[in-house]
Amino acid sequence: MEDSDGDITDIVTSGDEDSDDADVEMPDNAARQPNPWYANQCQTTENPTRHARSNEWSPVRYAEMRAFIGLVLAMGIVKKSSIESYWEASGISETPNFRDVMSRNRFQAILRYLHCSNNTTAVPRGQPGYDPLHKINPVVEFFNEVFELNYRLSQNIVVDERIVGFKGRHVLKQYISNKKAHRWGAKLFVLAESRTGYTHQINVYKGKRNTERHPNGQGYKSVMDLVRPHFGKNHHVTMDNWFSSPKLMNDLRNRGTYATGTVIARRKGLPASFKTARLPKGSVVVKSQRDLLAILYVDRRNVTFLTTSENARTVRKVNSKGRVVSAPSVVHKYNQTMGGVDLGDQLLLKFEPQFKGVKLWRKILFNLLTTATVNAYICYRNCFLVQRKLDHVKFQNAVVRGLIGDFRGGNRRRGRRPDNIPIANAIRMHFLDVIPDGKRRKCVKCSGYNKYRKSRISTWCSVCGVGLCVGRCFREFHSYGQEE
Repeated sequence: MEDSDGDITDIVTSGDEDSDDADVEMPDNAARQPNPWYANQCQTTENPTRHARSNEWSPVRYAEMRAFIGLVLAMGIVKKSSIESYWEASGISETPNFRDVMSRNRFQAILRYLHCSNNTTAVPRGQPGYDPLHKINPVVEFFNEVFELNYRLSQNIVVDERIVGFKGRHVLKQYISNKKAHRWGAKLFVLAESRTGYTHQINVYKGKRNTERHPNGQGYKSVMDLVRPHFGKNHHVTMDNWFSSPKLMNDLRNRGTYATGTVIARRKGLPASFKTARLPKGSVVVKSQRDLLAILYVDRRNVTFLTTSENARTVRKVNSKGRVVSAPSVVHKYNQTMGGVDLGDQLLLKFEPQFKGVKLWRKILFNLLTTATVNAYICYRNCFLVQRKLDHVKFQNAVVRGLIGDFRGGNRRRGRRPDNIPIANAIRMHFLDVIPDGKRRKCVKCSGYNKYRKSRISTWCSVCGVGLCVGRCFREFHSYGQEE
């Protein structure tokens, strides 16, 4: 991506908010499918209740969908325990901007009918050709195309796993023990840039039951699918031991792509001695086959590396504790380039909205939306020549403001009149007069405080017809409601 001068407002407000064409900034289906899906639900639902929210449905337009996405991203900036809490009108954590943009009922209605594909054309579950990702596939394809077109990767790239947190029941749910943020959820195979963490391509894992068995394993297939568009460009791919194998390394090298990664010692094609080696700490064993090196390095435990880019030399570096450590160059190469997806995860988790009770495909959708904003921030930070750049929080706020724009839902219901009427409005047409005919009455405020008080007054409110003292009693009676 070429360097260029630009302002953040040019990035986040480039769309036409009044347009009905949703192809510019989001998938067409994401903006259009809620309306036919609502019609489908109405046909299948018999006799909805009188106060059902579906009775108040109105078609979603493009500007409203932009505002909806803006609110979703805003929920990643201001995190609360539930969706309803964003519309609460009291408390120290009140967020009135949500009420100004869209009512709670309207937001939840759009969330309920939100769809990105046509369910009527999907293959039913249990039938040949069933795809558990049919609801999210159009969005994944859209974002993959956008991510690829808007950024040119540097040489060092990484393939790793990402988890979209989900603890419900679903065929896509996986478990990865070494993911601290989310251990349960949908597994994504991600191709990212090592230096910046820019997410370039994403493939959603369908699970063992819905994935055709590959002769070289799922790890081999995942890496080849993600890296295939970059063959012959001399990129260097880093991966962990779930993906790497001698065959994968050789096939990548034959296609003009270098690779480095850890590997399980029992993989086919590795020396048998690597499986049973018992060596002192700091030992290094090197085996080679043409351009492929297999290196066994003993640190706290035996670690096996495969590489087609490094040699067997040993380098000395100072670790975080200030000690000089000698290790093969492949170890330092792996440590420098492996953290790209983890870096992207750190930026992503800061602003990922945490919805409870939302279906898994919608969580994947919101994860992709947040990933898009993270990628936009990486582009802004690295590619735009701006003197004073925004930090990530301010950038995210600017994106939300750009999406919402001037949209205001305007469908808030008028509630009942409050009991605590402001003084100016309450006493505007009320006057304190002398009781006619010289009669005296008890003050309704004073007698309320002390029922044994026998004194009587000569003033009253001629509108309310009750006795009231001059000053405090008159004001309090009309401020906090009348007493019988």
